[in-house]
Amino acid sequence: MEPKKINEFTWKIEKQGKMNVPAIIYASDALMEKIKQDKTLQQAMNVATLNGIIKHSLTMPDAHQGY
Repeated sequence: MEPKKINEFTWKIEKQGKMNVPAIIYASDALMEKIKQDKTLQQAMNVATLNGIIKHSLTMPDAHQGY
């Protein structure tokens, strides 16, 4: 899963697999490199599979791997 850069601070993971919506990530290039080192992007994709989610799964600049 390689996020596509949309603009200077916005990235997108297209809907795939069981995802109901795409995932949008707000991060600079430097922050995205850090985000890619843990499971943050996988978590964004997991959120996108939840029932009732509408439009996008959003990941904010303070993103980090959770529990």
